[in-house]
Amino acid sequence: METSTLSSIPSSASSSAHNKKLKKTAKTAYNTKLGLTPDVVESAKKSLFEFAQREEECVEPGSSEVVVQENVQLDAFLTYRERDVRLPVRVYLCNGKIIINEIPTVIHARVSATLKGELYSWNHRDLGYFDDATMILGPNTAKEPDSMVRPVRRPRPPPAQAMDRRGTAYPTMVVEVGHMQTLPDLHRKVALYFNPRTTIQIVLAVKLNEPRRDNTIAIIVALYLRTSPTPLIPVDVRSFGTAPPSHFHKNYVYNIMRVPRLLFTGVGLTDVNNTPFPPCARAGLPAYQMNIPATELFDGDPTGVPASAVGGFNLDLWKLQLVARQEFNLP
Repeated sequence: METSTLSSIPSSASSSAHNKKLKKTAKTAYNTKLGLTPDVVESAKKSLFEFAQREEECVEPGSSEVVVQENVQLDAFLTYRERDVRLPVRVYLCNGKIIINEIPTVIHARVSATLKGELYSWNHRDLGYFDDATMILGPNTAKEPDSMVRPVRRPRPPPAQAMDRRGTAYPTMVVEVGHMQTLPDLHRKVALYFNPRTTIQIVLAVKLNEPRRDNTIAIIVALYLRTSPTPLIPVDVRSFGTAPPSHFHKNYVYNIMRVPRLLFTGVGLTDVNNTPFPPCARAGLPAYQMNIPATELFDGDPTGVPASAVGGFNLDLWKLQLVARQEFNLP
């Protein structure tokens, strides 16, 4: 039986101060003019959770996003985000619309942090890593990716090419992890990140699906490069969960994302000889090493690509699967 100690029970004075702080935080986090009221946010959370529960097996993947306000000016949204507010949901501005698109769950957060940590371990001398930064992505569009990477020596750009009102240089790579977001939602955001204003070179999108009844999970990752002849079509897509991708997701990858069959590999799929790929069951398997190219990663660095990084970074997808299973409490 758990017991309370005096040190763990707040005094009436400290409790009152804590309540005042919570009320102050709520007032700054929510914004009636932008449509971000407590009731709207809670309703959006419920909608996202319900969509995630049924998306994997039962419906054609569509959009889970919730539009809460329209005709919002970029400056108004940036001012709101620059207050460093914290909502229980992720929001962004797209063509004047404020959209709620994700709930930052522990699963979502750990996969994102692990990915960033792997990159950091590979190179933290020449690359900087960032979270929670809203970027301007067009005349009336702004978004905060889950993580971003930028060469530490990338110079500050002219104001019209900066990622924010402080004149900050854009990252070379952004990471989007979708738990409540659908695969189509993640795919559509690539066009925002590769807007002509930005100098982002790489988008890495990870789609985490809800566990299935047999305690398996399907996970998909897609790598997009601005330097590709078709930048809005990923150059590499991998299935690396413990379950194959659903029929709906395979159809979306092949027919809507227009990924050639030989570029969608991994769990539940076959190679050019119609041989099934091995399970993603341990670290170091060649089929589950995704290369992040150095040329794009170090774009804009006046010193070029460091000799130690010429081959790029090989992301071991099993490590992402492992932490996802741990947080979903799966074997």
